[in-house]
Amino acid sequence: MVPWQLNGIHGAIGACHPEDLLAPELGSQPLVPDDQGQCRIPGVEAEGVHERLVEVIEPLVLPDRPNWVMLPASEQQQRLAWEQRIGDRAEIGFGRGWNALAMSQLNRLGTAGRMIAARMTSAGEAGGEAVLALDWTPADSGLELLFSRVDGRPDGGTDPGDLIRKGVEAVSQPEALLCPGNGSDGYMEQLIPAFPGLGDWVQPEVRWLFPEASVGTLGVAGNLFGWAWLAQGYRLGEFTEKTAILAMDEGALVGLSIMNPVEA
Repeated sequence: MVPWQLNGIHGAIGACHPEDLLAPELGSQPLVPDDQGQCRIPGVEAEGVHERLVEVIEPLVLPDRPNWVMLPASEQQQRLAWEQRIGDRAEIGFGRGWNALAMSQLNRLGTAGRMIAARMTSAGEAGGEAVLALDWTPADSGLELLFSRVDGRPDGGTDPGDLIRKGVEAVSQPEALLCPGNGSDGYMEQLIPAFPGLGDWVQPEVRWLFPEASVGTLGVAGNLFGWAWLAQGYRLGEFTEKTAILAMDEGALVGLSIMNPVEA
Protein backbone atom coordinates (compact mmCIF):
# COMPACT_ATOMS: atom_id res chain seq x y z
CA MET A 1 0.00 0.00 0.00
CA VAL A 2 1.04 3.61 -0.61
CA PRO A 3 1.57 6.01 2.33
CA TRP A 4 0.14 9.47 1.70
CA GLN A 5 1.30 12.91 2.77
CA LEU A 6 -1.07 15.87 3.00
CA ASN A 7 1.15 18.56 1.50
CA GLY A 8 -1.34 21.30 0.73
CA ILE A 9 -4.46 22.82 2.31
CA HIS A 10 -6.29 25.52 0.36
CA GLY A 11 -9.56 27.41 0.63
CA ALA A 12 -11.45 29.23 3.37
CA ILE A 13 -13.70 28.55 6.33
CA GLY A 14 -15.68 31.71 6.76
CA ALA A 15 -13.06 34.46 6.68
CA CYS A 16 -10.31 32.14 7.97
CA HIS A 17 -7.73 30.05 6.19
CA PRO A 18 -8.29 26.39 7.17
CA GLU A 19 -4.78 26.05 8.61
CA ASP A 20 -5.49 28.90 11.04
CA LEU A 21 -8.18 26.69 12.61
CA LEU A 22 -5.86 23.70 12.90
CA ALA A 23 -2.94 25.36 14.73
CA PRO A 24 -1.47 25.62 17.24
CA GLU A 25 -3.92 23.11 18.74
CA LEU A 26 -6.61 20.99 17.11
CA GLY A 27 -9.54 23.32 16.48
CA SER A 28 -8.87 25.84 19.25
CA GLN A 29 -10.21 28.94 17.48
CA PRO A 30 -13.97 28.72 16.87
CA LEU A 31 -15.58 30.84 14.18
CA VAL A 32 -17.61 33.85 15.28
CA PRO A 33 -20.81 34.32 13.24
CA ASP A 34 -22.17 37.74 12.35
CA ASP A 35 -25.45 39.21 13.58
CA GLN A 36 -27.38 36.94 11.21
CA GLY A 37 -25.62 33.81 12.47
CA GLN A 38 -23.59 33.53 9.26
CA CYS A 39 -19.92 32.86 8.58
CA ARG A 40 -19.80 33.61 4.88
CA ILE A 41 -16.66 33.52 2.77
CA PRO A 42 -15.78 37.14 1.90
CA GLY A 43 -15.26 38.26 -1.67
CA VAL A 44 -17.73 35.86 -3.29
CA GLU A 45 -20.03 37.94 -5.46
CA ALA A 46 -22.71 35.39 -6.39
CA GLU A 47 -25.75 35.07 -4.12
CA GLY A 48 -27.39 31.77 -5.11
CA VAL A 49 -25.99 28.62 -3.46
CA HIS A 50 -25.19 26.87 -6.75
CA GLU A 51 -23.55 29.96 -8.21
CA ARG A 52 -21.50 30.51 -5.04
CA LEU A 53 -20.34 26.89 -5.16
CA VAL A 54 -19.21 27.29 -8.77
CA GLU A 55 -17.38 30.53 -7.94
CA VAL A 56 -15.29 28.99 -5.14
CA ILE A 57 -14.76 25.48 -6.53
CA GLU A 58 -13.83 26.07 -10.17
CA PRO A 59 -10.59 28.00 -9.46
CA LEU A 60 -9.38 25.12 -7.25
CA VAL A 61 -9.67 22.43 -9.94
CA LEU A 62 -6.15 21.67 -11.14
CA PRO A 63 -5.44 21.13 -14.85
CA ASP A 64 -2.44 18.82 -14.39
CA ARG A 65 -3.51 16.20 -11.85
CA PRO A 66 -6.61 14.19 -10.85
CA ASN A 67 -9.32 16.11 -8.98
CA TRP A 68 -12.25 14.86 -6.94
CA VAL A 69 -15.03 17.34 -6.16
CA MET A 70 -17.47 16.58 -3.34
CA LEU A 71 -20.71 18.56 -3.44
CA PRO A 72 -23.68 18.84 -1.07
CA ALA A 73 -26.32 16.16 -1.65
CA SER A 74 -28.77 18.92 -2.64
CA GLU A 75 -26.63 19.71 -5.69
CA GLN A 76 -27.53 16.39 -7.33
CA GLN A 77 -30.28 18.20 -9.19
CA GLN A 78 -27.50 20.24 -10.82
CA ARG A 79 -25.43 17.18 -11.79
CA LEU A 80 -25.61 17.86 -15.53
CA ALA A 81 -24.51 21.47 -15.04
CA TRP A 82 -21.52 20.33 -12.95
CA GLU A 83 -20.57 17.66 -15.47
CA GLN A 84 -20.66 20.18 -18.28
CA ARG A 85 -18.61 22.68 -16.32
CA ILE A 86 -15.83 20.59 -14.75
CA GLY A 87 -16.58 16.98 -15.67
CA ASP A 88 -13.61 16.84 -18.05
CA ARG A 89 -11.23 17.77 -15.21
CA ALA A 90 -12.72 16.20 -12.09
CA GLU A 91 -14.66 13.25 -10.70
CA ILE A 92 -17.86 14.60 -9.13
CA GLY A 93 -19.76 13.13 -6.21
CA PHE A 94 -22.44 14.18 -3.74
CA GLY A 95 -22.54 13.90 0.05
CA ARG A 96 -19.83 13.15 2.59
CA GLY A 97 -19.81 9.40 2.00
CA TRP A 98 -18.48 9.89 -1.51
CA ASN A 99 -15.15 11.03 -0.10
CA ALA A 100 -14.32 7.49 1.04
CA LEU A 101 -14.80 6.31 -2.54
CA ALA A 102 -12.64 9.17 -3.82
CA MET A 103 -9.82 8.28 -1.41
CA SER A 104 -10.01 4.69 -2.58
CA GLN A 105 -9.75 5.79 -6.21
CA LEU A 106 -6.77 8.02 -5.40
CA ASN A 107 -5.10 5.16 -3.55
CA ARG A 108 -5.49 2.84 -6.56
CA LEU A 109 -4.02 5.46 -8.89
CA GLY A 110 -1.04 6.00 -6.58
CA THR A 111 -0.42 9.49 -7.92
CA ALA A 112 -0.71 13.01 -6.49
CA GLY A 113 -4.29 14.30 -6.47
CA ARG A 114 -6.59 16.94 -5.02
CA MET A 115 -9.83 16.57 -3.04
CA ILE A 116 -12.20 19.56 -3.13
CA ALA A 117 -15.42 20.17 -1.19
CA ALA A 118 -17.58 23.18 -0.40
CA ARG A 119 -20.67 24.27 1.48
CA MET A 120 -22.26 27.64 0.73
CA THR A 121 -25.32 29.40 2.09
CA SER A 122 -28.01 31.55 0.54
CA ALA A 123 -28.58 35.15 1.60
CA GLY A 124 -29.97 35.26 5.13
CA GLU A 125 -29.33 31.56 5.78
CA ALA A 126 -27.54 30.92 9.07
CA GLY A 127 -24.48 28.69 9.17
CA GLY A 128 -20.90 28.56 8.09
CA GLU A 129 -19.50 28.53 4.58
CA ALA A 130 -16.40 26.58 3.70
CA VAL A 131 -14.39 25.50 0.69
CA LEU A 132 -11.42 23.20 1.12
CA ALA A 133 -8.93 21.58 -1.21
CA LEU A 134 -6.51 18.96 0.12
CA ASP A 135 -3.46 17.91 -1.88
CA TRP A 136 -2.37 14.31 -1.29
CA THR A 137 0.99 13.00 -2.49
CA PRO A 138 2.39 9.44 -2.29
CA ALA A 139 5.51 9.26 -0.12
CA ASP A 140 7.80 6.90 1.78
CA SER A 141 6.04 7.74 5.04
CA GLY A 142 2.66 9.14 5.97
CA LEU A 143 -0.87 7.78 6.25
CA GLU A 144 -1.63 4.42 4.68
CA LEU A 145 -5.21 3.70 3.61
CA LEU A 146 -5.95 0.29 5.11
CA PHE A 147 -9.69 0.24 4.44
CA SER A 148 -12.07 2.40 2.43
CA ARG A 149 -15.62 1.34 1.60
CA VAL A 150 -18.97 2.92 0.87
CA ASP A 151 -22.53 1.66 1.14
CA GLY A 152 -25.78 3.30 0.29
CA ARG A 153 -29.30 3.22 -1.03
CA PRO A 154 -30.41 5.50 -3.85
CA ASP A 155 -33.53 6.50 -1.88
CA GLY A 156 -31.59 7.30 1.30
CA GLY A 157 -32.15 5.78 4.72
CA THR A 158 -28.94 3.79 4.46
CA ASP A 159 -28.18 1.33 7.26
CA PRO A 160 -24.44 1.57 7.95
CA GLY A 161 -24.40 -1.68 9.95
CA ASP A 162 -22.87 -3.91 7.29
CA LEU A 163 -20.21 -1.32 6.50
CA ILE A 164 -19.33 -1.00 10.19
CA ARG A 165 -19.04 -4.76 10.58
CA LYS A 166 -16.56 -4.91 7.68
CA GLY A 167 -14.54 -2.13 9.28
CA VAL A 168 -14.45 -3.99 12.60
CA GLU A 169 -13.25 -7.11 10.78
CA ALA A 170 -10.42 -5.08 9.21
CA VAL A 171 -9.33 -3.36 12.46
CA SER A 172 -10.68 -4.71 15.73
CA GLN A 173 -9.96 -1.56 17.73
CA PRO A 174 -8.69 1.75 16.26
CA GLU A 175 -7.17 4.45 18.43
CA ALA A 176 -9.92 6.89 17.49
CA LEU A 177 -13.09 7.23 15.43
CA LEU A 178 -13.58 10.59 13.71
CA CYS A 179 -17.31 11.24 13.58
CA PRO A 180 -19.16 13.44 11.09
CA GLY A 181 -20.53 16.84 12.00
CA ASN A 182 -20.43 18.57 15.36
CA GLY A 183 -22.31 16.01 17.47
CA SER A 184 -25.63 17.87 17.52
CA ASP A 185 -26.61 18.01 13.84
CA GLY A 186 -28.21 14.55 13.61
CA TYR A 187 -25.60 12.96 11.36
CA MET A 188 -24.86 10.26 13.93
CA GLU A 189 -28.46 9.16 14.43
CA GLN A 190 -28.37 6.63 11.61
CA LEU A 191 -25.43 4.93 13.33
CA ILE A 192 -27.49 4.01 16.41
CA PRO A 193 -28.95 0.77 14.93
CA ALA A 194 -25.38 -0.31 14.08
CA PHE A 195 -24.09 -0.05 17.67
CA PRO A 196 -24.33 -3.82 18.33
CA GLY A 197 -21.91 -4.43 15.45
CA LEU A 198 -19.30 -1.96 16.66
CA GLY A 199 -17.60 -4.48 18.94
CA ASP A 200 -14.51 -3.03 20.62
CA TRP A 201 -14.96 0.26 18.79
CA VAL A 202 -17.25 1.37 21.64
CA GLN A 203 -14.74 0.60 24.39
CA PRO A 204 -13.30 3.51 26.45
CA GLU A 205 -9.92 3.03 24.76
CA VAL A 206 -11.36 4.28 21.46
CA ARG A 207 -11.81 8.05 21.36
CA TRP A 208 -14.91 9.23 19.48
CA LEU A 209 -14.01 12.69 18.19
CA PHE A 210 -15.89 15.47 16.37
CA PRO A 211 -13.35 17.70 14.58
CA GLU A 212 -16.08 20.14 13.53
CA ALA A 213 -17.30 20.75 17.09
CA SER A 214 -15.13 23.88 17.36
CA VAL A 215 -16.07 25.40 14.00
CA GLY A 216 -19.71 24.43 13.51
CA THR A 217 -21.40 22.42 10.80
CA LEU A 218 -19.49 22.72 7.52
CA GLY A 219 -21.47 20.23 5.43
CA VAL A 220 -19.44 18.17 2.97
CA ALA A 221 -16.47 20.50 3.45
CA GLY A 222 -16.42 19.39 7.08
CA ASN A 223 -15.39 15.93 5.98
CA LEU A 224 -12.22 17.31 4.39
CA PHE A 225 -11.66 19.45 7.48
CA GLY A 226 -11.72 16.21 9.47
CA TRP A 227 -9.04 14.68 7.23
CA ALA A 228 -6.84 17.77 7.62
CA TRP A 229 -7.46 17.73 11.39
CA LEU A 230 -6.44 14.07 11.47
CA ALA A 231 -3.23 14.67 9.50
CA GLN A 232 -2.40 17.56 11.84
CA GLY A 233 -3.07 15.28 14.81
CA TYR A 234 -0.55 12.74 13.56
CA ARG A 235 2.04 15.51 13.05
CA LEU A 236 1.48 16.76 16.61
CA GLY A 237 1.57 13.28 18.10
CA GLU A 238 -2.12 13.33 19.09
CA PHE A 239 -2.52 10.06 17.20
CA THR A 240 0.05 7.30 16.83
CA GLU A 241 -2.03 4.28 15.80
CA LYS A 242 -4.85 3.38 13.40
CA THR A 243 -7.79 5.76 13.11
CA ALA A 244 -11.20 5.41 11.47
CA ILE A 245 -13.07 8.18 9.64
CA LEU A 246 -16.84 7.86 9.33
CA ALA A 247 -18.48 9.93 6.59
CA MET A 248 -22.26 10.27 6.42
CA ASP A 249 -24.91 12.95 6.09
CA GLU A 250 -28.23 13.36 4.31
CA GLY A 251 -26.69 11.88 1.14
CA ALA A 252 -27.28 8.30 0.00
CA LEU A 253 -23.73 7.08 0.65
CA VAL A 254 -22.07 6.22 3.95
CA GLY A 255 -18.27 5.98 3.85
CA LEU A 256 -15.75 4.45 6.21
CA SER A 257 -11.97 4.80 5.92
CA ILE A 258 -9.23 3.46 8.19
CA MET A 259 -5.77 4.99 8.19
CA ASN A 260 -2.48 3.65 9.53
CA PRO A 261 0.65 5.77 10.17
CA VAL A 262 3.75 4.56 8.36
CA GLU A 263 7.29 5.69 9.14
CA ALA A 264 10.09 5.67 6.58
